[in-house]
Amino acid sequence: MKRVKRILLIAPNGSYRTAAYIKIAKQLGFDCIVGSTGYHAVSDVPGSTIINLDHGSTDLDLERLQKQHSRTPFDGVIATDDSVVEIAAALAKRLHLPGNSVEAVRRTCRKDLLKNALLNSSVLSPSGFEVRLDQPFESQISFSTYPCVAKPLTLSASRGVIRADNPTELKAALARIWKLIQKEGEDKYPIALVERFIPGKEIAVEGLLLNGVLSTLAIFDKPIPLNGPHFEETIYVTPSALSEAEQQEVKTVLSHACQQLELRQGPVHAEFRLNDQGIWIIDIASRSIGGQCSLLIKAGTGITLEEMIVRNSVGEDTKSKVIEKAVGVMMIPVPGNGGILRRIEGLGNAVDVPGVTGVELDARPGQILTPWPEGCAYPGFIFAEAESTDKVVRSLERSHAELKFVYSPSLPVHVVAPTSPSQLFRTDSVRQ
Repeated sequence: MKRVKRILLIAPNGSYRTAAYIKIAKQLGFDCIVGSTGYHAVSDVPGSTIINLDHGSTDLDLERLQKQHSRTPFDGVIATDDSVVEIAAALAKRLHLPGNSVEAVRRTCRKDLLKNALLNSSVLSPSGFEVRLDQPFESQISFSTYPCVAKPLTLSASRGVIRADNPTELKAALARIWKLIQKEGEDKYPIALVERFIPGKEIAVEGLLLNGVLSTLAIFDKPIPLNGPHFEETIYVTPSALSEAEQQEVKTVLSHACQQLELRQGPVHAEFRLNDQGIWIIDIASRSIGGQCSLLIKAGTGITLEEMIVRNSVGEDTKSKVIEKAVGVMMIPVPGNGGILRRIEGLGNAVDVPGVTGVELDARPGQILTPWPEGCAYPGFIFAEAESTDKVVRSLERSHAELKFVYSPSLPVHVVAPTSPSQLFRTDSVRQ
């Protein structure tokens, strides 16, 4: 009797990608074991074996997973997010399963390592330098050119990425990044990367590597110019408006970059800028696209991105289909200065806009919404289909215009020293 294929899914606590992978594995007839990190591991996935990886030691986690493999052999390993790609790579190497080296995936999680790896290659990438955030900035930035972009080494989704047009703005951006990474517990890397700002059209590319050969799944145009000072994502549409020749050149550049980084297996998500000088790589990640954007691939091809990745993880060649239908998604931005969400109005009208296929609101009343560059979660997503990408963009923008975010009033709280034992504190104002 033929043994059922089995995958190990390694996910951080709270990853929104976990459920989609488990669902597709079940549909394919694969067994799925979940290795979950964090204080509270995943514990409510029906029909799945859960392994808690919250040990604080990668070696101990690897030993535990290797013991599980001896009982229930894995055919493939998938990492859902940046924070777990290294342990997935290390395990795949131990078990002689398809995967990348730890060194290769680490380059895609640290912007300084990525830049150094691409430095002496034929691939265009912005010039830049590093700044120690725990030391005075003045002397470190004296030779910077402008405009430039400052970014932390490890955060994703454009968090902490800030444009500066002069030394005063750069120092303010670096101070803001330092505060953010301390808050996020990422201050083991007290360094920011300062790069030349690259003007031009920005695109994103989703790919899949099998034994070092790249298949391009989608090229997403970003029709809203991203010129700063912050770089939160807004709209993705596909098929791309780039010519066939331009698209082929993008694919070639990404393939060369993957070879330079020694990436050989699994999903790849890359960000590019295109201008008269050529095709510039801004970032590469060894995991799939974030948010709900992967739904665009299913809308355009009928096959989910997760199915392609699951099949790829066990060495199956998944023939990518060309996305012919015009589809798009808006990552709903946090309006204004953010705040405590009271409600979102206008959902009915937003859904009724012609071309809109869905509006998903993830934000909940009472949730604190924080705009970029400190923000880390979009309030929701709007999806649309149409005869052309231009019509898709118009539908997304019309739908978004119908939504109104209502925040609770927020005023500063003033705390004074008590003048008597009964007067513990006084507030001049409170959040309602």
